[in-house]
Amino acid sequence: MTNLFIHTIHLKTGNKLKLQQYPERALLLAEEKDIIILNNYPDTDYLNYLLSIGIGTRNILIPSVKAESLSEKILKDQQLLKYLSNQNPLILQPYISTAAEAKIAKLINATLNGAPPDLTEQINNKHYLLSISPTLEYKTANSATVIAIAKQQIKKYQQIVISGVQSYGGIEIWPINNTNDLIKFENCKEQYLITKKYKTSNSPNIQYQIQPNQIEEIGITDQILDEKLTYKGNIYPSKSKQLEKIRQDSYIVCQKLQAAGYKGILGIDFIETIDNELFIVDINARTNTSSFGLHVLKKLFPNSYQNKSLKIIPNINIGKTKTFKELTGKIGPLFNKETGQGIIPYNVGGLKWGEFSGILIGDFELDWCCIKRTCS
Repeated sequence: MTNLFIHTIHLKTGNKLKLQQYPERALLLAEEKDIIILNNYPDTDYLNYLLSIGIGTRNILIPSVKAESLSEKILKDQQLLKYLSNQNPLILQPYISTAAEAKIAKLINATLNGAPPDLTEQINNKHYLLSISPTLEYKTANSATVIAIAKQQIKKYQQIVISGVQSYGGIEIWPINNTNDLIKFENCKEQYLITKKYKTSNSPNIQYQIQPNQIEEIGITDQILDEKLTYKGNIYPSKSKQLEKIRQDSYIVCQKLQAAGYKGILGIDFIETIDNELFIVDINARTNTSSFGLHVLKKLFPNSYQNKSLKIIPNINIGKTKTFKELTGKIGPLFNKETGQGIIPYNVGGLKWGEFSGILIGDFELDWCCIKRTCS
């Protein structure tokens, strides 16, 4: 069967034009025979580079109609749907399984490698985590009660964290150090979870591929978070001293989700405190940023990836528009299969806005210095 990648980014916030470039990240997951649908054809130099190291596909389709999201374009493009329905049996690989992707799969008689959309939405709500796994002690709040409850918790713990019930890449997560920080919640209209801010030593993330009869670990990375708990990337391998407990606790969650009908990629986030406590803090029922890096590492080093080092750095701001060819003249060596080191840029459609992301394999310090010079 052939994989069909449709990586629609379903976000309500952010630069919509920039988000339309993100589906090309699926090139990092695609094999040569696979099909990928994009909003725009990728930079030719970039595509040729990926193919030269054994990543990606030239089987790229672009919808011929206009709509707000990639999935909506596909649903409106009858010629494209007809073409897809006449292909070999397809497995639709979504970024996240929503009603749109489920409808596309049904129309083209494809197998959807994703959960039923209502289950995906349920899992991505932090209340679901509270219902299936021991985790941090949260206080729930809404727009009318969040400030009062937060003040009580600040008095008790000094530092707290307020999070939305759905978060993505550190969006809707707010570390609160004093009551002055609560002003942003005066006119809010959301539901929130409030917890003590723990002193953490690490924030591991474990990735799984779940099928009805199989739960396969993809890998464990450490998340890079700044002082505001904003996500800044991942490092592999994880330096956690509790890898087996991470596997045990997360596997139990996977079994529960599998029994509920979940399938596809799943990410589970932990925090480790300085007192060696381990808590699950989030479940991501979708392709994660670390999914791309881990897949690339296994693709490039199928027999030795466990011994390799990886650093994923999203949303690198270089300050001005560049082509992929111009970028490569500035950031240092691209990944070279002979040396086993270098940088694999991705999200290069964002170069129109002076941004890209990078997967660094090998010597982090050398490669990162090159990137910093590009940004300066």
